[in-house]
Amino acid sequence: MRDEHVLAETPFTSLRRYPPGVPLLFCLPYAGGDVSAFWPWRQAFDGVFDVRVVMLPGREGRVAEPGALSPELIARSIAAHHRTPYSIYGHSMGGRVAFEVVRELRRLGVRAPECLYVGAAHPPERQETLGRWTGLGDEDLIEELIHRLGAPAELRTQPEVKAVLIPALRTDMEWLRRYRFARQEPLDVPIVAFAGAHDREVTHPAMLGWARHTSSTFRLHTLDAGHLFLATHGDQVARTIAAGPQQRLASDEVHVWLANLEELPEMCAAVDELSPREVARAARFRQEDHRRWFVGGSVLRRRLLREYGVEPGVDELPTRPGGKPYTGTELTYSLSQSGGLVLVALATGREVGADLERFRPPADEQAFFEGVLDERERDEFAALPEELRLHSALRTWTAKEAVLKGDGLRVDPALFGFAGQRPGTTWAPEAAPEAARLAEWRVTHLPLGRAIAAIAVRAPRFLLRFETVRQGRLVRQSVEAGG
Repeated sequence: MRDEHVLAETPFTSLRRYPPGVPLLFCLPYAGGDVSAFWPWRQAFDGVFDVRVVMLPGREGRVAEPGALSPELIARSIAAHHRTPYSIYGHSMGGRVAFEVVRELRRLGVRAPECLYVGAAHPPERQETLGRWTGLGDEDLIEELIHRLGAPAELRTQPEVKAVLIPALRTDMEWLRRYRFARQEPLDVPIVAFAGAHDREVTHPAMLGWARHTSSTFRLHTLDAGHLFLATHGDQVARTIAAGPQQRLASDEVHVWLANLEELPEMCAAVDELSPREVARAARFRQEDHRRWFVGGSVLRRRLLREYGVEPGVDELPTRPGGKPYTGTELTYSLSQSGGLVLVALATGREVGADLERFRPPADEQAFFEGVLDERERDEFAALPEELRLHSALRTWTAKEAVLKGDGLRVDPALFGFAGQRPGTTWAPEAAPEAARLAEWRVTHLPLGRAIAAIAVRAPRFLLRFETVRQGRLVRQSVEAGG
């Protein structure tokens, strides 16, 4: 009872006081972290948020308090002290704690936060790395923090810091070790995730798993940073949060949108937004599902172009030789559709290709392998256990399709390949001399649950922004203008 009473009385530290009425942003630090993790945000929000950092046991004013983390007590404290609207941000371990806090708030019947922000955090169904380090000695633990998570090397020579950090860190690690994800209904709360492009532990494709935990919108921003990007890119994170879902496309970014057309009936019925040729093509589909999906994908493409400043009207959308889409501006895009799922990738000043495939066996597996794989790739597939072959084949096929769609010219798929490339890494094709230009492309895979996608860019690297399309998002302009 004492712990609960103390938490209810002194749960938060304010970075800067604001008058009543300013929305609150409750923040949960990474393992071993305290209010100092959010110091870059002291001036960053400039009245957009009153930032309150949750004071966890074993640090700051609660150094003498025993006990592990308790998302339930944190939720009760937020319920007792919040004023609406409010949001929650959690970094690394704090992201998982924040997720459980929002679940507990739902159980208590408390008004949900406006948004859940998570940074550098594995989706809750995956084990966090720190949970596997509980058996390490203090010095080995510090070395792992430095090499794997990007903690400052000065930790080695700061005994006073280690004396405070390590006990709090071990308390948090024990909570992570004991944590077990329990499946429940997804949150009806928007989730916005942040990933570091150079994070060795939580890659940006891995963070796409957070999309499965919300029935509302999901958005991922990738930063040119490591795991502890609050310290190096804190202002950028704050600006992104404060700005909301703006569509400004930076030159080093690729924006990717995923739509499940089964959840977008209005979009699939908007035939009046199509060109005459698209209307005629839609009418030729014999299956109603296929007709709706064609309409929905075509409307989505037009609405997205409008979001990015290209007015398509209802004319035919222009293409280059070979069928590659063309906007007449610096904006480039690529669309892929598999059943009712649609993926659209957009970039500026660089070529981009996208491919999406549901996990389903090809009608003729042997013909599929022989038609799209080079000799080394076929040898790799032959050595795989049967249960791994489909996923591996689709990874390779989506990578090839994304490159071919981005390049825009017809090339035999067997003239370039990805033999020896590991899942979870950026893929670089090896190409025959007659297709040498394809070696400039780089491919990133996006695991999407029941499907897999690949994004190809003709550049050494790019920063990913990913967003799901939900009902009420990307509605036609005339509806928005009418309120």
